[in-house]
Amino acid sequence: MRELPKDIDADVVIEISRLLDDSALFVPVRVHELTARVRQKVKTGLPDRSIEELIVEMASLRRLAMAFELPGLENVVEIPLRLLR
Repeated sequence: MRELPKDIDADVVIEISRLLDDSALFVPVRVHELTARVRQKVKTGLPDRSIEELIVEMASLRRLAMAFELPGLENVVEIPLRLLR
């Protein structure tokens, strides 16, 4: 992973990493939803776009599938959660 700019909050990176490690519950990783979950857990001044970029970069390094759903709009395709077996 690249060296982070000074304005990136390390707590955000740690929380994204933790959520991605738990992403086996979600297929694919929902970028906007994950951004909202990071916001609930960590106080940060970062804009959503910066958090989303970090999620995409970190998920890409883990070779995780991602969904770029539209916030506030009805999505065309419902993405089911993976069932635990």
